Amino acid sequence: MEDNKIGKAIAFLRKRAGYTQKDLAERLGISDKAVSKWERGFGLPDISYLRKLSILLDTDTDSLLAGDVVHHDSSWSGIIYLDDNVYGIGADTLIYDKPLIYYLLSYFLLVGIHKIVIIGSDSDCAFLERVFGDGKSYGITIKSISGNLSDVVDDIDQTGNIMLVYGRSLIYGVDQTRFFQKAMIEKERFTMMVLPKKVNQKESNLRFNSEMKAISSDDDLSLRTQYDFSSIPIAFFPSRLIRKIANYSDILSFISDYSKEQDVYVQMLDRGFVDIEIDNWTNVQEASVFMKIVQDKCGMNIYCLEEVAWRRGFISLNDLKALGNKYSGTEYGDYIFSLYERFS
Repeated sequence: MEDNKIGKAIAFLRKRAGYTQKDLAERLGISDKAVSKWERGFGLPDISYLRKLSILLDTDTDSLLAGDVVHHDSSWSGIIYLDDNVYGIGADTLIYDKPLIYYLLSYFLLVGIHKIVIIGSDSDCAFLERVFGDGKSYGITIKSISGNLSDVVDDIDQTGNIMLVYGRSLIYGVDQTRFFQKAMIEKERFTMMVLPKKVNQKESNLRFNSEMKAISSDDDLSLRTQYDFSSIPIAFFPSRLIRKIANYSDILSFISDYSKEQDVYVQMLDRGFVDIEIDNWTNVQEASVFMKIVQDKCGMNIYCLEEVAWRRGFISLNDLKALGNKYSGTEYGDYIFSLYERFS
């Protein structure tokens, strides 16, 4: 590792994120003199700061320690596609103590994407407008559209990249942000997220064998391991593919055809990750119980969108307090205020 190269990378990414040395230091809980030393090559961040530093600077720890800033730009945008659900599960459906959309939006904020289009039903759009407006209070830009993917094609910058969430999937595991960031490195590839699941578990999503080749439901392919890999409804790809994707009735049909002509790359999550598809009310109940247990045992509020926006540097501590006022008198609001009081 070269201290000077890493220092230059920290300085570049800090300025791009709009932080002063003092701003960055305050978010890390250190002095601005320490940040200055890093940037001048007179030492490296302590390992205990690397994770938070990489999140604040929109990078991953490996790239940061390599002094790599080649892939770090603001060309990424996000799309959430909430297709019709026969059970009426939508953006406003509560998963324990917060709406489903909070979980989905958090995926984008965690990796620094702040331009997000949400496609859903009329009721989804009305809820999003009421809760988020244009997203400015969260430091992001939200545009909600009632329709389908073809309705947003003309609004997408064809020279950038897209992170697409095309299902109601709740994901939980260690180092999730890092896996997302790794999937974003190769910008010219179509990359999917997959995770290991038991071979006897029935899934509606694509499955992959140990060589990362897609397995159709008609294939009689057994693995030599306890696990095969199931797709998570999150993909990363060049924006120019959005027109082709929009011509299909569903995303998995596109992926199936695309994989016959081009390589489909996968980013594998580790064993131990949990992915709960929120497609019916049983799923909602399962996810709610899971989130309650995790939050009760760890003392944190998982996917608290306001906290993610603040820790990610999208909003200030005072902005966090203002957002907490919306939930005053509730446990959720108390959690947000506790963050403000702890760090103010």
